[in-house]
Amino acid sequence: MKKTTINKLLVAGVLGSFLLLTRIDANAQFGFAIGPKGGVAITTFKGTNSENFDSRTSGFYGLFTNFQFGRVFSLQPEFLLTERGASFTSSNVRSDVRISYFDIPVLAKIRLPLANEVVFPHILLGPDFAFKTDFKATAKDTQTGSAISWTDADVKQSDVGALVGAGVDIQTRGNGIFFTIDGRYGWSFQDLNDNDNMIEVRNRGWMFAAGVGFRIGNSSGDND
Repeated sequence: MKKTTINKLLVAGVLGSFLLLTRIDANAQFGFAIGPKGGVAITTFKGTNSENFDSRTSGFYGLFTNFQFGRVFSLQPEFLLTERGASFTSSNVRSDVRISYFDIPVLAKIRLPLANEVVFPHILLGPDFAFKTDFKATAKDTQTGSAISWTDADVKQSDVGALVGAGVDIQTRGNGIFFTIDGRYGWSFQDLNDNDNMIEVRNRGWMFAAGVGFRIGNSSGDND
């Protein structure tokens, strides 16, 4: 199956879930939440000679918002400062790459309400739009020891991908504050390089996050 077909199916699945769950919760009230979020990312590249890529570990932080459409479904745009990259060897050249992004994932969030109305497991799925804010790279010929130039212009200014993950929300009783933790896996749809002479690479990686949400407005029948 072609990659473009997979991407179309992913988008169609997200939109279909949105329409179905919104119809199910058509009589529910609208709710909104916002809060800080941060965590750890373990990223690497996938592509040509991918077996030579070593992962990088970095931190990220930012804000998340949540637009709730009833007890089950919500839409969660996030605004994060992240860093991705990898170390790898290709044609006797050892490179270490760090790319900083302003990330805007727009996630469909499906909560699984339990009887205790305190713990809410959830799954996440949606597109991720990333805009490059900084680029740092070092490269060296492993045979001669000489440095090799790799400029910011070689890397595309933006990246588009997808995220899928799961987590849990823990609601505090008597107020609109909740704690949220999740893990998600992300992958990009496009080659990061603008230089045709360079190997093809795409972002891949895990993100593990924790945050605190402050809810404004409640869905009917929901105590969070």
